[in-house]
Amino acid sequence: MHAWQFQKKLGAHHTINFHDEDPVKAVMRLTQVRGVDVAIEALGTQQTFESCLNVLKPGGTLSSLGVYSGKLSMPLDSIAAGLGDHKIITTLCPGGKERMRRLMAVIASGRIDLKPMVTHRYKLDDIETAYELLANQRTV
Repeated sequence: MHAWQFQKKLGAHHTINFHDEDPVKAVMRLTQVRGVDVAIEALGTQQTFESCLNVLKPGGTLSSLGVYSGKLSMPLDSIAAGLGDHKIITTLCPGGKERMRRLMAVIASGRIDLKPMVTHRYKLDDIETAYELLANQRTV
């Protein structure tokens, strides 16, 4: 299954393949150059962090969930030198325990099928192998 098919299956209205087009330009085109209220950075790279900043509309929020393995810098041009009134939230679980409890309740209810998101299974003893795969963005 291609990523865009997977995203559509989970309810995405629009999908963007970064191999085919620049994600920032695509988001700005889809929002008629207004930008988005919220951008979620979950990959943990400088490039995706900056892309998320670049698609925020004034007053927008960047929720940075990615685990960054290197130095992350704040590009001032991306945040309009403070004039964009952007908010950056950095946490693995925004909203803390209550949000996680609600998320787990949604999953337990069966209202959303997350099985397509499971790409690998590891025993707990093999957690180092699983993290190595994740850290190097490999599929096997």
